[in-house]
Amino acid sequence: MITFDLNTNDAEALLRHAQTFDPDTGDAREDRGLREALFDLRDVLSSHLQNQTHETNHF
Repeated sequence: MITFDLNTNDAEALLRHAQTFDPDTGDAREDRGLREALFDLRDVLSSHLQNQTHETNHF
């Protein structure tokens, strides 16, 4: 497991890049692995940002 300590702006910027990046290394297997990793990263970042928003709205 990897733990990130990102502020909201950095998390949002990383999420935007993860959503738009399309691997094209020339190696189908590597591209598939990168796409899967980016999909997982998008999920984690989205969840993190939702939790931050949820916590902020409760204060």
